Amino acid sequence: MGKREKSRKKTPPRPTVGAPDVVLSAIALVLLAGLRMVAGPCVHADGSVAACAMAGRVLMGLGIVSVLLSVMRLLAADLTTKRSFDFLLLIVGVAVAVAPGTALTLCAEADMPCRAVMLPFARVVGVALGLAAVACEATVDHEVPTGRKRRR
Repeated sequence: MGKREKSRKKTPPRPTVGAPDVVLSAIALVLLAGLRMVAGPCVHADGSVAACAMAGRVLMGLGIVSVLLSVMRLLAADLTTKRSFDFLLLIVGVAVAVAPGTALTLCAEADMPCRAVMLPFARVVGVALGLAAVACEATVDHEVPTGRKRRR
């Protein structure tokens, strides 16, 4: 080995964007679009605010956060950063699945749109988001170079 070859540091390859990354981003977009178009809070004819209005706002905020995190994960160049985004997206997925009906109040009647549409939608998409984050974590290359040489 020459002097020039010894001084070159090996840079880790940039992580590639795979199918799990795209699926994770698509689920985050489905959460945001579905809450906006299909699974929104109840609308009263007289214009009064329903009990589930705050739940709709919180879920919409979590949807925006999930889209931003998934886009930042797609653009991340470091493996540890991608793993951090996976963990954060798992937390957001659990919050989306668990919060409505437990921490966030919904309307009392079972036939209201928030109980009939929003609650099952949030549970299914939240679980799917969490599972996609776990799948992305499982596909990330776990060997992070430290710069130290291994002893043999």
